[in-house]
Amino acid sequence: IACMRQAGCQSIPVSYKSCHISLGGCSIFTAGFKHYGSYLIRPFSTTVDWFVWHSPVICPGIFFGCRSYQYFFAGARGKIPAERYQFGCGILYFSGMKIKLPFLSAALLFLTLAGKAQTAESYYNEGVKLKEEKQIKPALEKFRKAIELNPGYSAAHYEMGWCLNDGGDYVSAIISLRKARIGWAHIPKVYFELGYAFQKTDRKDSALAMYRRCLELKPDYSGVFKQMGYMDYDEEDYTGALAQFAKYEANVKTEIKDYLYWYRKGFCMNATKDYTGAMTALNKSAGLKADYLNTWLELGFACTRLKKDADAIYYYEKAIAVDPKSHVGYNGIGEVYRDLKKDYEQSMIWYYKALGVKPNERKALFGIGYCLNAQRKYNEAIPKLEKAIEMENTYTAAYVELGYSFYSTGQYDKAIPMLEKALSLNPKNENARYYAVLVYVKQKNKAAAQKQVNELKALSSRYVDELQRKVDGI
Repeated sequence: IACMRQAGCQSIPVSYKSCHISLGGCSIFTAGFKHYGSYLIRPFSTTVDWFVWHSPVICPGIFFGCRSYQYFFAGARGKIPAERYQFGCGILYFSGMKIKLPFLSAALLFLTLAGKAQTAESYYNEGVKLKEEKQIKPALEKFRKAIELNPGYSAAHYEMGWCLNDGGDYVSAIISLRKARIGWAHIPKVYFELGYAFQKTDRKDSALAMYRRCLELKPDYSGVFKQMGYMDYDEEDYTGALAQFAKYEANVKTEIKDYLYWYRKGFCMNATKDYTGAMTALNKSAGLKADYLNTWLELGFACTRLKKDADAIYYYEKAIAVDPKSHVGYNGIGEVYRDLKKDYEQSMIWYYKALGVKPNERKALFGIGYCLNAQRKYNEAIPKLEKAIEMENTYTAAYVELGYSFYSTGQYDKAIPMLEKALSLNPKNENARYYAVLVYVKQKNKAAAQKQVNELKALSSRYVDELQRKVDGI
C-alpha cells in the first residue's frame, strides 16, 4: 500500500483483508478476485521471488511466492523479463505503466511476522474447533503448526497438553503444559492439567503440588477434588476419597454425568460398609452406562450385604448379561445361595458355572469346599480347599475352612498348621481361633486352648463364654 501511494496511486480504493505473508518459500494464495495490477519483488536476503497482486476491491498487497514468472495481467498472460529484476527494489506494473519503487527488506520482514501471527491464530482456532468436535489427533496437528509459527503461544501449548493428556501421552503433555505455564503462570487450568499428567505418571507429590496450586488460584475448582479423590481411591484410602468426593459435589456447577465417578464413589461406600449409600451412587452409574460390568457387580455385593437376596441375584444376572465370560457374577449368585438362602446344592451349581468360565478359580473352589463342609462331606471338601490354597497361598478363609475339614475328620495334627497359617495371615480371625480351641480341647491341651480363649477375649468375641466352658471341662 505504501509503495502504491508513493507511486501516486492514492486514489485507488483500498480494502485490506487478512492475508498470509511469508518469507523463505512459504506460499500463500487468495482466490476469487480480479487482478488490476501486480509487481514483482526480490528482497535482498532471499532467493525466493515474490509476486505481489493488487486488487482495488479485495486485497491490495498480497505476497505470493512465485518461482515461475508467469502471471496474469489485465486478463492477458505475459512473462516478466529477467532483466527487469532489481535487487532492493520492486517493479510496479499498473495500468500498463512501469514504475521503479525502492523499499526496504525490513518492511517485508515486519509484514511477514504479522502474517505469521495471524496464521498461528488461525491454526489455533481450527484446532480448538476440532477439539470441540472430539477430533483430537487432527486438533493436535493444528496446535503443533500454530506453535511452529509462534513458539511462545501459551494457549496453543495448553491445548496441545490437554489433547496429549486425553490421548494418554502424559510425558509429552507435561512438556507442553510446562511451556504453557511460562506465559500462563496464573491460569488455574494449566496447573490442573499438569496435576493430571503427573497423577497418571505416578508422580503423586508433583500431582498434589499442582492441584494445590490450582486451588490457591481458584478455591472452587471442582475437578481438583475429584482427581484428589481418585488418588485416595487408588491408594485404597476410601474414607479420604469420600471426603474429596463430597467437596467435588459441593463445588461442581453442572450435573455429574461421569459414570466412573459414581462407580468409584459407590465402591468406596461398599468398602466403608455404607451399602445403602453405595446403591444410590451405583444406580446413577448404571443409568449413565448400562454395560459397565463392575457397577452391576458392586450393586450385587451391596444387596448381598443388605441381605436383599432377590435384588442381589438380579444385579449379578445383569453383570453376567454384560459379560458371560466373567466368573465374578456366577460366584456372586453362588454366595447369595450359600450365605443368604442356605441352599448349598444351588450354590454349588453356580460355583461350578464359574469354574466352567475360569477353571481353578479360587473363590469358586472355596465356595464348593464350604458348601461340602456344610453338608458334612468333609473328605470331598478337602481337595477343593487345597486347590483353592494352591491357587492363592495367602487365602485366609480357605486355610480356616480346610482346618475345619481336618478337625471334622479327626485329622487334628493337620488341622492345627492350617489354623496357625490363617492366624499368621490375620491374627484377628475369630473363626481360626474358634476351631483351634476345638482342636486343642479334643487333644486335651488345656493350656493351648486357654491361650486361644484369652486371645478371643481381647477381641471381644462372642465365642468366649461357649469356649471357656469347653476348656473348663478338660
